[in-house]
Formats: sequence, C-alpha cells, structure tokens
Amino acid sequence: MSKRNDPVARARGKATAAKKPFPLGFVLGSVLLAVALIGILVYAVQNQGAGDTSSITYARDQIDDLQTKEDQARDHVEGSVQYENAAQQPPTGGKHSGVAQRCQVYTEPIANENAVHSLEHGAVWITYNPDTLSDKDLETLTEKVEGETHQMLSPYPGLRSKLSLQAWGEQVFVDSVDDKRVDQFLKLFTEGPQTPEKGAACDGTSATRGQAPEPGQSTMPSSTQK
Repeated sequence: MSKRNDPVARARGKATAAKKPFPLGFVLGSVLLAVALIGILVYAVQNQGAGDTSSITYARDQIDDLQTKEDQARDHVEGSVQYENAAQQPPTGGKHSGVAQRCQVYTEPIANENAVHSLEHGAVWITYNPDTLSDKDLETLTEKVEGETHQMLSPYPGLRSKLSLQAWGEQVFVDSVDDKRVDQFLKLFTEGPQTPEKGAACDGTSATRGQAPEPGQSTMPSSTQK
C-alpha cells in the first residue's frame, strides 16, 4: 500500500514536530559575560596607567607631595619671562627661550628661560638654596648629576627649601639630600613620561647668569630672579 493511501503514514506526516525548549541558560550566561566584560573595560579605563611603570600616573603616585602643573605653554620667546613665584621656586614649564640649557653641573644660577627648554627635552633640574645647603650635600648632588645626559644642577638663591627637583610640569621640594624622593624623582622623570619632546638632546648654552652668550647662542637674565 502506498503512503498516499496509508492512513497511518498520513497521520505521522501531519504530526507536529516537538518544539525545542527556549535556551534560557545560554541567554543568561551571555548576559552575565557581557556585563563582566563591560565592568572590566570600565575599570581599565578608570585606572589606565595605574599598573604601567612607564606611565605618568604611575610616576606621580610614587612621590609624596609632588606638585603638578598641566597644560603649560610651550612657546619660544625672546627676552625674559615672568614666571609665577619664580623668586622662591623654579618654573616647571611655560614660555621659554629657543635655546636650551646644557645639562651639567653649574656653580652659578642659570636662566629660567633656558632651563625650562631643557625640561621640555626631558631634563630633571635640581636646584638648591646656596645659603642652606652644606658643601657635603652639594658634593652628593654633584655626584648624582655628573655624567648624566638629561640632568642638571644649579644654585637658586631664595629657594623656599633646601633643594627642589623640577621636570616638565612636575616639582617636589625637599630639605635633605637623603630624602628618598630625590632618587625617585631622578629615576622616574629623567626623560620620563612627562617629556613633551621625547628624544631631544639636553644641549645648548652653558652660560650662567651674567655671562656673555656662547657664539651662535643666547641666554638672558630673568626679571623675576634677583
């Protein structure tokens, strides 16, 4: 008998296929996974750089009482610049001379305008109050800086603390050469993540205040530093 004439076969053909159950477990699992991934992404964005030892966030978190200035001008100008509070603290950025200060040890004050250009190149500038720093402490600082391509040391009359360290936009004031922040600052900010012009040499004029500029270079006195 053909299937066409077989009532049993016809009945089986008309039978409705059983419905598959709704995959509720799969959907819930997918939703939970998506929520978890979004949470991880949000956390990563909010804590960007927290675990990256090369990041500015990491560097800033290592040094207590660090002072930071954001979005400082980088224009090259002729003549002196009026830096805020420059009579008691060195600038960490802003408009500056088109000639950088050569990174080395100085026994006389240098021009803020040239030093700031060096900070733009990744230099760390250590300044000290010549009236309060001992000869022994000066020897210690000199040993740290000599031979380093992006570090410089100079006296800064009127400095509000015994010494201070400056990088572009970063500054800390300390009263002892043995303060752990001295070495921390040098390690973290010498050509560090704050550097606007990565790879630039810390070279230029080596003239100090009151000296004649070297051939083809310029230096200038700052009207804010007596």
